[in-house]
Amino acid sequence: MGAQQAPAQDAAGGLVADLRFSQRLTWEDDDFYATTGIGLALTSRTRNPSFGLFLDGGLELGAEGESGVTLADPVLRLTFGHEAASSAIDLSLRYRESDVDTLFEEDVFGQDVLVFDEGTRKDLSTSLGFVFGRDAPFGGSLDLGYSTRRYSGTSDPSLLDEDRTSAALALRFDIDPRIRASLRASVAETDRDGAGRDIRNESLGAGLDLSVTQTLTAGLFLGRTRVVESGAGPRSVEDGLAYRLSLTEQRPNGTLSGSLVSDIDEVGRRTTARIDRDLELRAGRLRAGVGVSEGSDGDLRPLISLGWAQDLPRGSFGITLDQAFTTDSDGEEALNSQIALSWRQELTPLSSLQTGIRLRDTDFLGGAGVDTRKITLDLVYRHALAGDWDMLGGYTHTLSRQEGASDSRSDEVFIGVEKRVRWRF
Repeated sequence: MGAQQAPAQDAAGGLVADLRFSQRLTWEDDDFYATTGIGLALTSRTRNPSFGLFLDGGLELGAEGESGVTLADPVLRLTFGHEAASSAIDLSLRYRESDVDTLFEEDVFGQDVLVFDEGTRKDLSTSLGFVFGRDAPFGGSLDLGYSTRRYSGTSDPSLLDEDRTSAALALRFDIDPRIRASLRASVAETDRDGAGRDIRNESLGAGLDLSVTQTLTAGLFLGRTRVVESGAGPRSVEDGLAYRLSLTEQRPNGTLSGSLVSDIDEVGRRTTARIDRDLELRAGRLRAGVGVSEGSDGDLRPLISLGWAQDLPRGSFGITLDQAFTTDSDGEEALNSQIALSWRQELTPLSSLQTGIRLRDTDFLGGAGVDTRKITLDLVYRHALAGDWDMLGGYTHTLSRQEGASDSRSDEVFIGVEKRVRWRF
């Protein structure tokens, strides 16, 4: 067994263990505390089977309102995969505990509304995926999922515990090298506690993918969606046509695509048309999209997406703008918008400076939802020390704004050390 500093990526075979250790002192709004961070990633580099164990979290001493040592933001993730000649199976399990108002970069943007509240959120999810006939004219996939969300110490009545189960089956038929047909069926159930509404979503449909030319592909999906809402209040059923039409053209410097999508959920029907362009330029990578969406209220709303990533001589720069519709646990529809800017620069061969600004906005389209906005500014300085240790310090300023309430500001300053080590077995 050998130990070395952890590189960004390693393709060698065998078992690899990555260990992260950090010690940090933080001052936040007149509250001073120490955090010991520990992270472990254990992964196999062999193809069959492959697995991973990921642990992360911290031990806090002196946090406001707490006595003794407390566990901070624990994360556990397990993965397992096995591949055969024409099939594959994947299993995963994930547990995460965090503050209710915490946002994570790895989460799919737009799924959750922005929340301002005290308390803790615990998320547990597991999934099973099976693929067969990957190299055959006939194949398919089966995906099963289960997740739970639990809240504690909160005051917002709309934050309800919930359980979600899902199953999806897709069958593929390769008619010839240019034409592929498919059948898809799915069902998802969301069970909310208390006064929350329970949702069952059923979908069945057929699709066709066609290679029109060597660079142009077209896709068509037609189906039926049925949404049943029950629990507190009267039972309601939404049933209607679901369709998707898409065109994608491969160009020398990227792709150009357009789509028209219409489906129903617990709020009603939403139809969205958009055009997207991806460009690989000498100066950087650009993605841009524009669209228009109509909801059950009949109002047309624009949708915009933009992303620019550029490698600098000794750093990098990026900016993104994204928008997406979502529904909260009360069945209220909202538009999530996010603007993010990041910049990183190497000051010397041993030191670097990184800064970022992110604005997140949740705008409810009606009902009793409360509009919210959060602006976060981050600044982090890192300096390499001897023995694979890094010293880092940083500052974070957060502005939170909620409709009908006064603005809230938060300042955080930290300094600490960090070490990353890799072992190969």
